[in-house]
Amino acid sequence: MTFFNLEKLQDAQKANLDLLQQISGKIFASVEQLTQLQIKTLKASTEEQFDGFRKLLAVRDPQGFAELQASFTQPNVQAERLAEFNRQVQALIVGTQSEIAKLATHQVEVGTKQVQEFVEVISKNAPAGSEPVVAAFKSSLANAGTVFESAQKAVKQAADVAQSSFDAATATATAATGKAAPETGKATSGNK
Repeated sequence: MTFFNLEKLQDAQKANLDLLQQISGKIFASVEQLTQLQIKTLKASTEEQFDGFRKLLAVRDPQGFAELQASFTQPNVQAERLAEFNRQVQALIVGTQSEIAKLATHQVEVGTKQVQEFVEVISKNAPAGSEPVVAAFKSSLANAGTVFESAQKAVKQAADVAQSSFDAATATATAATGKAAPETGKATSGNK
């Protein structure tokens, strides 16, 4: 008599391999999206630079140069672009993390069920007098499940706090650059 069902063991190995493939796919897709975002941002920045050079070459007098210089020093525009880029990257990271967490949680649930089935088989076939050991093993298994659930909740709370902190920092930075923009405008208009 054997406690191990080789077919179930092979199925578990196949499931783990499938999980690894799914996680790899999610990571590669996220890296691809991040690369596309970076290329899009770099392309827009390059176009903006060339547009600035074209405007600079078109300047004919000091007044035009001063106006052009003032248009380049708009911190709120740059800060908003950076904040938007960071928001998109953050959303990509959070989305990928969430998808991977769902896959891992499902796999843990399946694994837990398999372990519970194994424990039941052992407990049915255990010799007389071993009930306390089997009960302790079952209790340990239940405690491990509780610890895993607590860890999942803590990770989710930490992710929520990090997202809230990121959102608050972005809002603060955007508000600060919004206040700085009028001051910059006053400084440049005083220099004309």
